[in-house]
Amino acid sequence: MKIMKRKSHNLLILFLITVLVLSGCGAKGYDSASGEREAAQIVDAEASIPEEGAGEGNSSSPEISGQDLSSRKLIKTVSLTMETRTFDTLKKQLEDSIASFGGYVEQSSYDAPGGQSYRYYYLCVRIPSEHLDDFVNKAGKLGTITNQSENVQDVTLDYVDKTAYKDSLRTEYERVMELLEQAKDLEQILALESKLSDLRYEINSYESQLRTYDNQIDYSTVNINIREVEYEKETSDTVGSRIKGGFRNSLYGVRDFFVNSFVFLVSNLPVLVLFAAAAALTVLFLKKGRKRFRKKALKDENGSREVPEKKETSEE
Repeated sequence: MKIMKRKSHNLLILFLITVLVLSGCGAKGYDSASGEREAAQIVDAEASIPEEGAGEGNSSSPEISGQDLSSRKLIKTVSLTMETRTFDTLKKQLEDSIASFGGYVEQSSYDAPGGQSYRYYYLCVRIPSEHLDDFVNKAGKLGTITNQSENVQDVTLDYVDKTAYKDSLRTEYERVMELLEQAKDLEQILALESKLSDLRYEINSYESQLRTYDNQIDYSTVNINIREVEYEKETSDTVGSRIKGGFRNSLYGVRDFFVNSFVFLVSNLPVLVLFAAAAALTVLFLKKGRKRFRKKALKDENGSREVPEKKETSEE
């Protein structure tokens, strides 16, 4: 009986141990599963949080790319080549147009070779950017534009960077000024003043660059080359206009040839007279020399004939 009780007791203990082990494994499985779910939630939450600076970059890119052209910093340069038969009239009209659009002449040069050569006039003009297109259209109506080009330089990013750096330098300058007011040590005061001098130099440099940008942005540059011609070229490129232009060029070429020949003869008449006189004297001298040579030859021939006759008479 005692042996049976002990066996039953041992079986009960083994059963309890088995139940406890199984319950512990279930609890661990539950804990590990719940832990994995919590870890996944944390990872998802961290992934949903944008990185520092990434949101700013994404928000600033659409702002820059979608920025209106009127707010961008654009430097425009236009080059015009013009031809005109009325040189003085076009020159005066262009100068009046420049003043009427609020511009000014930055540089100019005038070339008048004289004679048959035609005159040239160069202008470097600064026109307010908002009136640039109107001025170019007006110039096209005053004279014939044979060549036109435009260059646009976008300096928006560089302008913004320089402005931000200048502002940061000013903030640093103000902080150093506050430290200088509180400083009592001589060495510290000298060091702060040296730092202020460096900051002031950098600030002035950036302000100068920004002022240059502002001038180039507010006032566009127009380079104008004016050439005086006898007739203006046809702006159209049709067959009729090309035939007309070629025929006219041929007529002007023939006329220019005869005109140039006549001008050459008249302008070099003194030289030609001297050459003609020298040629005439040379011909005259050669004729006289030839006559003398012939006379001498005849005399020699006659003398040779007279000698045998004298011998014959003496023998007789």
